[in-house]
Amino acid sequence: MNLTLYLSYAVLYTVEFLKRCLPHIHCLVWLAASGSEFSASTIDGFICAEIPDLSVDPLGYALVDEFMIHGPCGHYNKCPCMREDKCSKKFPKSFQDETTLDDFGFTIYRRRDDGRHVIKNGVKLDNRNVVSYNLHLLKKYNVHINVEWCNKSNMIKCLFKYVTKGNDRAKVYFEVTTKTTNASPGPQLAPRNEVQEYMDARFLSSREALWRAFEYDIHFRVPPVERLTVHLPGLNHIRYEPGADLRALLDSPAAKNTMLTGWFEANSKYIEARHLTYCDFPKEWSWDASKRCWRGRTPWAKIGRIYYVHPAAGELYYLRMLLMIVKGTTNYAER
Repeated sequence: MNLTLYLSYAVLYTVEFLKRCLPHIHCLVWLAASGSEFSASTIDGFICAEIPDLSVDPLGYALVDEFMIHGPCGHYNKCPCMREDKCSKKFPKSFQDETTLDDFGFTIYRRRDDGRHVIKNGVKLDNRNVVSYNLHLLKKYNVHINVEWCNKSNMIKCLFKYVTKGNDRAKVYFEVTTKTTNASPGPQLAPRNEVQEYMDARFLSSREALWRAFEYDIHFRVPPVERLTVHLPGLNHIRYEPGADLRALLDSPAAKNTMLTGWFEANSKYIEARHLTYCDFPKEWSWDASKRCWRGRTPWAKIGRIYYVHPAAGELYYLRMLLMIVKGTTNYAER
Protein backbone atom coordinates (compact mmCIF):
# COMPACT_ATOMS: atom_id res chain seq x y z
CA MET A 1 0.00 0.00 0.00
CA ASN A 2 1.38 3.38 -0.98
CA LEU A 3 1.38 5.49 2.19
CA THR A 4 4.12 7.96 1.27
CA LEU A 5 1.70 10.89 0.86
CA TYR A 6 -1.25 9.77 2.96
CA LEU A 7 -1.55 8.79 6.60
CA SER A 8 -4.51 7.23 8.36
CA TYR A 9 -6.56 9.96 10.02
CA ALA A 10 -9.27 7.76 11.52
CA VAL A 11 -10.36 4.13 11.52
CA LEU A 12 -13.73 2.58 12.25
CA TYR A 13 -14.70 -1.05 11.95
CA THR A 14 -17.53 -3.29 13.10
CA VAL A 15 -17.78 -7.07 13.14
CA GLU A 16 -20.75 -8.75 11.48
CA PHE A 17 -21.75 -12.30 12.39
CA LEU A 18 -23.47 -14.21 9.62
CA LYS A 19 -25.52 -17.35 10.00
CA ARG A 20 -23.90 -19.09 7.03
CA CYS A 21 -20.17 -18.33 7.36
CA LEU A 22 -17.40 -16.95 9.55
CA PRO A 23 -17.48 -13.40 11.01
CA HIS A 24 -16.13 -10.58 8.88
CA ILE A 25 -15.57 -6.87 9.39
CA HIS A 26 -16.71 -3.73 7.65
CA CYS A 27 -13.87 -1.22 7.96
CA LEU A 28 -13.69 2.44 6.99
CA VAL A 29 -10.36 4.32 6.89
CA TRP A 30 -10.18 8.10 6.58
CA LEU A 31 -6.97 9.35 4.96
CA ALA A 32 -5.23 12.61 5.77
CA ALA A 33 -3.54 14.14 2.72
CA SER A 34 -0.26 15.98 2.95
CA GLY A 35 -0.08 18.75 0.35
CA SER A 36 -1.92 16.88 -2.39
CA GLU A 37 -5.48 16.44 -3.61
CA PHE A 38 -7.05 13.08 -4.24
CA SER A 39 -6.99 11.98 -7.86
CA ALA A 40 -7.31 8.89 -10.03
CA SER A 41 -3.61 8.16 -9.57
CA THR A 42 -4.11 8.30 -5.80
CA ILE A 43 -6.88 5.71 -6.00
CA ASP A 44 -4.74 3.48 -8.22
CA GLY A 45 -2.04 3.62 -5.53
CA PHE A 46 -4.41 1.96 -3.04
CA ILE A 47 -6.89 -0.07 -5.07
CA CYS A 48 -6.51 -2.35 -8.07
CA ALA A 49 -9.12 -4.17 -10.18
CA GLU A 50 -6.82 -6.00 -12.58
CA ILE A 51 -5.13 -9.40 -12.75
CA PRO A 52 -1.38 -9.14 -11.94
CA ASP A 53 1.19 -10.21 -14.51
CA LEU A 54 1.96 -13.90 -13.91
CA SER A 55 5.61 -13.55 -14.93
CA VAL A 56 6.21 -10.48 -12.71
CA ASP A 57 4.09 -11.30 -9.64
CA PRO A 58 3.11 -14.99 -9.56
CA LEU A 59 1.94 -14.78 -5.92
CA GLY A 60 -0.33 -11.83 -6.65
CA TYR A 61 -1.70 -13.63 -9.69
CA ALA A 62 -2.47 -16.76 -7.66
CA LEU A 63 -4.17 -14.82 -4.85
CA VAL A 64 -6.34 -12.79 -7.23
CA ASP A 65 -7.24 -15.99 -9.05
CA GLU A 66 -8.27 -17.70 -5.79
CA PHE A 67 -9.97 -14.88 -3.86
CA MET A 68 -10.82 -11.87 -6.04
CA ILE A 69 -12.52 -13.24 -9.17
CA HIS A 70 -16.30 -12.96 -9.41
CA GLY A 71 -18.00 -15.73 -11.31
CA PRO A 72 -18.42 -17.24 -13.67
CA CYS A 73 -22.09 -16.33 -13.46
CA GLY A 74 -24.82 -15.56 -15.99
CA HIS A 75 -25.51 -18.24 -18.58
CA TYR A 76 -22.36 -20.08 -17.44
CA ASN A 77 -23.56 -20.67 -13.90
CA LYS A 78 -26.76 -19.88 -12.00
CA CYS A 79 -25.06 -18.27 -9.00
CA PRO A 80 -26.81 -16.70 -5.97
CA CYS A 81 -25.83 -13.29 -7.36
CA MET A 82 -28.22 -13.71 -10.31
CA ARG A 83 -31.40 -11.63 -10.28
CA GLU A 84 -33.74 -11.82 -13.27
CA ASP A 85 -31.00 -13.38 -15.40
CA LYS A 86 -28.57 -10.55 -14.53
CA CYS A 87 -25.71 -10.37 -12.05
CA SER A 88 -26.81 -8.25 -9.09
CA LYS A 89 -23.16 -7.20 -8.61
CA LYS A 90 -23.08 -5.92 -12.21
CA PHE A 91 -20.34 -8.26 -13.38
CA PRO A 92 -18.69 -8.45 -15.82
CA LYS A 93 -17.71 -4.77 -15.72
CA SER A 94 -16.61 -2.80 -18.77
CA PHE A 95 -13.01 -2.34 -19.82
CA GLN A 96 -11.66 0.99 -18.55
CA ASP A 97 -8.31 2.55 -19.52
CA GLU A 98 -8.23 4.96 -16.56
CA THR A 99 -9.86 5.23 -13.14
CA THR A 100 -12.64 7.82 -13.07
CA LEU A 101 -15.28 9.14 -10.68
CA ASP A 102 -18.86 9.54 -11.86
CA ASP A 103 -21.23 12.35 -10.85
CA PHE A 104 -22.41 10.40 -7.79
CA GLY A 105 -18.88 9.89 -6.45
CA PHE A 106 -18.82 6.21 -7.41
CA THR A 107 -15.41 4.99 -8.53
CA ILE A 108 -15.04 3.27 -11.91
CA TYR A 109 -11.74 1.44 -11.56
CA ARG A 110 -9.15 0.93 -14.25
CA ARG A 111 -9.68 -2.40 -16.04
CA ARG A 112 -7.47 -2.49 -19.11
CA ASP A 113 -7.90 -4.99 -21.93
CA ASP A 114 -4.38 -6.39 -21.50
CA GLY A 115 -5.10 -10.01 -22.37
CA ARG A 116 -4.55 -11.34 -18.82
CA HIS A 117 -7.05 -13.94 -17.70
CA VAL A 118 -7.75 -16.81 -15.32
CA ILE A 119 -9.73 -20.01 -15.83
CA LYS A 120 -12.70 -20.72 -13.55
CA ASN A 121 -14.83 -23.83 -14.14
CA GLY A 122 -13.51 -23.98 -17.69
CA VAL A 123 -14.45 -20.34 -18.40
CA LYS A 124 -11.87 -17.69 -19.29
CA LEU A 125 -12.34 -14.60 -17.07
CA ASP A 126 -10.44 -11.32 -17.55
CA ASN A 127 -10.14 -7.97 -15.76
CA ARG A 128 -13.86 -7.33 -16.13
CA ASN A 129 -14.51 -9.97 -13.45
CA VAL A 130 -11.99 -8.78 -10.86
CA VAL A 131 -13.32 -7.55 -7.51
CA SER A 132 -11.41 -4.42 -6.44
CA TYR A 133 -8.67 -5.18 -3.90
CA ASN A 134 -5.51 -3.91 -2.23
CA LEU A 135 -2.53 -6.09 -3.11
CA HIS A 136 -0.71 -5.42 0.17
CA LEU A 137 -3.69 -6.58 2.27
CA LEU A 138 -4.36 -9.51 -0.04
CA LYS A 139 -0.81 -10.84 0.37
CA LYS A 140 -0.82 -10.19 4.11
CA TYR A 141 -4.05 -12.01 4.97
CA ASN A 142 -4.52 -14.45 2.04
CA VAL A 143 -8.29 -14.01 2.07
CA HIS A 144 -11.01 -12.22 0.13
CA ILE A 145 -10.84 -8.50 1.02
CA ASN A 146 -12.94 -6.15 -1.09
CA VAL A 147 -11.54 -2.59 -0.98
CA GLU A 148 -13.58 0.35 -2.26
CA TRP A 149 -12.97 4.08 -2.49
CA CYS A 150 -15.52 6.36 -0.76
CA ASN A 151 -15.52 10.14 -1.06
CA LYS A 152 -19.08 11.12 -0.13
CA SER A 153 -20.85 10.79 3.19
CA ASN A 154 -23.91 9.08 1.75
CA MET A 155 -21.68 6.19 0.62
CA ILE A 156 -20.60 5.26 4.17
CA LYS A 157 -24.05 4.99 5.74
CA CYS A 158 -24.04 1.24 5.17
CA LEU A 159 -21.08 0.85 7.52
CA PHE A 160 -22.63 2.86 10.35
CA LYS A 161 -25.80 0.82 9.92
CA TYR A 162 -23.90 -2.19 11.22
CA VAL A 163 -22.77 -0.20 14.27
CA THR A 164 -26.30 0.84 15.27
CA LYS A 165 -28.59 -1.90 13.96
CA GLY A 166 -28.40 -4.01 17.13
CA ASN A 167 -28.21 -7.74 17.55
CA ASP A 168 -28.94 -10.28 14.81
CA ARG A 169 -32.48 -11.53 15.00
CA ALA A 170 -34.45 -14.48 13.75
CA LYS A 171 -38.16 -14.59 13.00
CA VAL A 172 -39.95 -17.61 14.43
CA TYR A 173 -43.59 -18.58 14.24
CA PHE A 174 -45.59 -21.56 15.40
CA GLU A 175 -48.25 -23.17 13.27
CA VAL A 176 -50.73 -25.92 14.03
CA THR A 177 -50.33 -28.61 11.38
CA THR A 178 -52.65 -31.32 12.76
CA LYS A 179 -55.94 -31.44 10.88
CA THR A 180 -59.04 -32.00 12.91
CA THR A 181 -62.19 -33.55 11.55
CA ASN A 182 -65.80 -33.16 12.62
CA ALA A 183 -64.80 -30.49 15.09
CA SER A 184 -64.20 -26.81 15.06
CA PRO A 185 -60.93 -25.34 16.35
CA GLY A 186 -60.79 -25.55 20.11
CA PRO A 187 -60.43 -22.59 22.43
CA GLN A 188 -56.67 -23.16 22.61
CA LEU A 189 -56.27 -21.99 18.98
CA ALA A 190 -56.32 -18.22 18.65
CA PRO A 191 -57.62 -16.58 15.47
CA ARG A 192 -55.00 -16.18 12.77
CA ASN A 193 -52.95 -13.03 13.37
CA GLU A 194 -49.90 -12.48 11.17
CA VAL A 195 -48.33 -10.06 13.64
CA GLN A 196 -48.57 -12.51 16.52
CA GLU A 197 -47.32 -15.38 14.39
CA TYR A 198 -43.84 -13.86 14.38
CA MET A 199 -41.69 -13.59 17.46
CA ASP A 200 -38.71 -11.30 17.42
CA ALA A 201 -35.95 -13.50 18.85
CA ARG A 202 -32.24 -12.93 19.42
CA PHE A 203 -30.02 -15.05 17.17
CA LEU A 204 -26.71 -15.94 18.81
CA SER A 205 -24.43 -18.18 16.78
CA SER A 206 -21.62 -20.24 18.28
CA ARG A 207 -19.09 -18.00 16.52
CA GLU A 208 -20.52 -14.84 18.07
CA ALA A 209 -20.74 -16.51 21.48
CA LEU A 210 -17.04 -17.40 21.39
CA TRP A 211 -16.15 -13.92 20.12
CA ARG A 212 -17.93 -12.32 23.06
CA ALA A 213 -16.61 -14.91 25.54
CA PHE A 214 -13.04 -13.97 24.61
CA GLU A 215 -14.02 -10.26 24.87
CA TYR A 216 -12.89 -9.34 21.38
CA ASP A 217 -13.94 -5.96 20.03
CA ILE A 218 -17.29 -5.83 18.26
CA HIS A 219 -16.80 -2.19 17.27
CA PHE A 220 -13.56 -0.24 17.13
CA ARG A 221 -12.74 3.37 16.35
CA VAL A 222 -9.67 5.59 16.42
CA PRO A 223 -9.41 8.41 17.41
CA PRO A 224 -11.96 8.72 20.23
CA VAL A 225 -14.73 11.27 19.75
CA GLU A 226 -15.92 13.80 22.35
CA ARG A 227 -19.54 14.81 21.81
CA LEU A 228 -20.03 18.49 22.58
CA THR A 229 -23.27 20.01 23.79
CA VAL A 230 -24.66 23.19 22.28
CA HIS A 231 -27.46 25.32 23.70
CA LEU A 232 -28.69 28.88 24.04
CA PRO A 233 -28.31 30.75 27.39
CA GLY A 234 -30.22 28.96 30.14
CA LEU A 235 -31.63 26.34 27.77
CA ASN A 236 -29.29 23.44 28.46
CA HIS A 237 -30.69 19.97 29.08
CA ILE A 238 -30.55 18.53 32.62
CA ARG A 239 -30.91 14.87 33.49
CA TYR A 240 -32.38 13.94 36.86
CA GLU A 241 -33.89 10.95 38.61
CA PRO A 242 -37.59 10.74 39.45
CA GLY A 243 -38.29 12.28 42.83
CA ALA A 244 -35.19 14.51 42.80
CA ASP A 245 -35.24 17.87 44.57
CA LEU A 246 -35.65 20.28 41.64
CA ARG A 247 -34.60 23.35 43.64
CA ALA A 248 -31.35 21.74 44.71
CA LEU A 249 -30.85 20.46 41.19
CA LEU A 250 -31.12 23.94 39.67
CA ASP A 251 -28.49 25.25 42.10
CA SER A 252 -26.05 22.41 41.43
CA PRO A 253 -23.00 22.70 39.11
CA ALA A 254 -24.52 20.06 36.86
CA ALA A 255 -27.30 22.49 35.93
CA LYS A 256 -25.18 25.61 35.56
CA ASN A 257 -21.94 24.31 34.05
CA THR A 258 -21.99 22.60 30.69
CA MET A 259 -19.29 21.84 28.15
CA LEU A 260 -20.14 25.04 26.32
CA THR A 261 -20.13 27.32 29.37
CA GLY A 262 -16.98 25.54 30.57
CA TRP A 263 -15.35 26.43 27.25
CA PHE A 264 -16.28 30.09 27.81
CA GLU A 265 -14.77 29.94 31.30
CA ALA A 266 -11.56 28.24 30.13
CA ASN A 267 -11.08 30.91 27.45
CA SER A 268 -11.48 33.67 30.03
CA LYS A 269 -9.00 32.09 32.47
CA TYR A 270 -6.30 30.65 30.22
CA ILE A 271 -4.62 32.46 27.34
CA GLU A 272 -3.30 29.19 25.93
CA ALA A 273 -6.86 27.97 25.38
CA ARG A 274 -7.94 30.79 23.07
CA HIS A 275 -6.39 29.50 19.86
CA LEU A 276 -8.88 26.63 19.55
CA THR A 277 -12.45 26.52 18.35
CA TYR A 278 -15.05 24.77 20.48
CA CYS A 279 -14.99 21.80 18.11
CA ASP A 280 -11.17 21.49 18.32
CA PHE A 281 -11.01 21.98 22.09
CA PRO A 282 -10.90 18.23 22.98
CA LYS A 283 -7.60 17.91 21.12
CA GLU A 284 -5.75 19.69 23.96
CA TRP A 285 -8.29 19.84 26.80
CA SER A 286 -10.16 17.14 28.69
CA TRP A 287 -13.66 17.48 30.11
CA ASP A 288 -13.85 16.63 33.83
CA ALA A 289 -17.43 15.42 34.24
CA SER A 290 -17.21 15.24 38.05
CA LYS A 291 -16.12 18.88 38.48
CA ARG A 292 -17.86 20.16 35.34
CA CYS A 293 -14.84 21.96 33.88
CA TRP A 294 -12.16 21.62 31.18
CA ARG A 295 -8.62 20.67 32.17
CA GLY A 296 -5.52 21.08 30.04
CA ARG A 297 -3.56 17.99 29.05
CA THR A 298 -0.96 16.80 26.56
CA PRO A 299 -2.33 17.04 23.01
CA TRP A 300 -3.36 13.69 21.56
CA ALA A 301 -5.51 12.24 18.84
CA LYS A 302 -9.02 13.11 19.99
CA ILE A 303 -11.64 14.98 18.01
CA GLY A 304 -14.76 16.87 19.01
CA ARG A 305 -18.16 16.72 17.35
CA ILE A 306 -20.95 19.14 18.20
CA TYR A 307 -24.42 17.65 18.45
CA TYR A 308 -26.49 18.02 15.30
CA VAL A 309 -28.93 20.92 15.15
CA HIS A 310 -31.63 21.15 12.49
CA PRO A 311 -31.65 24.37 10.40
CA ALA A 312 -35.26 24.94 11.48
CA ALA A 313 -33.99 25.50 15.05
CA GLY A 314 -33.10 29.08 14.07
CA GLU A 315 -30.81 30.81 16.57
CA LEU A 316 -29.44 27.55 17.94
CA TYR A 317 -28.50 26.41 14.44
CA TYR A 318 -26.55 29.62 13.76
CA LEU A 319 -24.85 29.35 17.15
CA ARG A 320 -23.61 25.91 16.19
CA MET A 321 -22.30 27.26 12.88
CA LEU A 322 -20.39 30.02 14.69
CA LEU A 323 -18.89 27.61 17.20
CA MET A 324 -17.27 25.78 14.30
CA ILE A 325 -15.14 28.80 13.36
CA VAL A 326 -14.81 31.28 16.26
CA LYS A 327 -11.92 31.02 18.72
CA GLY A 328 -11.33 32.31 22.25
CA THR A 329 -14.92 33.31 22.94
CA THR A 330 -15.65 33.98 26.62
CA ASN A 331 -19.44 34.42 26.50
CA TYR A 332 -22.45 34.33 24.20
CA ALA A 333 -22.23 38.05 23.44
CA GLU A 334 -18.83 37.68 21.76
CA ARG A 335 -20.26 35.49 19.03
